Amino acid sequence: MKLMNFHSLAEFIQPQVQQLSGKEASINTLVVAIKRFSDTLSNSKSLDASRVLKDARISLSSGILDVTIRAPRNQFSAIVKELSEAAGELSEFPHIFPLSNSIKLILPEEDYVLVQGKLAHLREAATQANVSKLILNLSPRAEMTPGIASYVTELLFRNGVNILDAFLGYGDIIMVVDYKDGPLAYDVLQREIQSSNPA
Repeated sequence: MKLMNFHSLAEFIQPQVQQLSGKEASINTLVVAIKRFSDTLSNSKSLDASRVLKDARISLSSGILDVTIRAPRNQFSAIVKELSEAAGELSEFPHIFPLSNSIKLILPEEDYVLVQGKLAHLREAATQANVSKLILNLSPRAEMTPGIASYVTELLFRNGVNILDAFLGYGDIIMVVDYKDGPLAYDVLQREIQSSNPA
C-alpha cells in the first residue's frame, strides 16, 4: 500500500537480518530487497484482483441516508424486528447492520421519512445525509477470495474516494460515500471490472 518508509524499515530490521544471516547487511542492500519484495506483492495483488472482479456488477444510488441508532445491545432484536416490520411500506428493504453499540441503517431518504414517525428509536438517531450507496455484487469465486474487500477499498482510496462506511456481506460489498464521490467511485470500479473482462 506504499505506507512504509523502506529506509526506516531497513534500519529497523538490520540487526535481525545480520543475526539470522551471520553476515554484514548494508542499509542500501536491505532497501533494495524490501523494494523488490514490495513490487512482488503489488504485482500479485493486481493479478488476483483482475481475476476476482470478473463478472462483478456494480450499482450506485443517490439520495441515501446513513442512520446510526445508538441503543443497548439487549434492545437490538426489538429494534431490528420493528425495522423489518416497517420495511413492507418502503420502496426497498433497508440495509440493517447491528454493530457493537449501535445499529446502522442504510436506506433512501424518502423511505426514512416514512418510518421515522413510526419508530421511537429513529427520532433520536444520528443521520448523515448527502451520501450515495455503492453495491458491488461479486461472483461466487470472488467472494471466497481473501483480501477482496481490502483490495476494493484501497483501490477507491488511491483514486480519491472517501468511504464513510463499508459492509461486507455474502456476495456483496456495500459502501457509503459522499454523494460527490459516488460517480467517481462507480467509474473506478467499472473500469476495474471491465479490465477483468477482456473482450
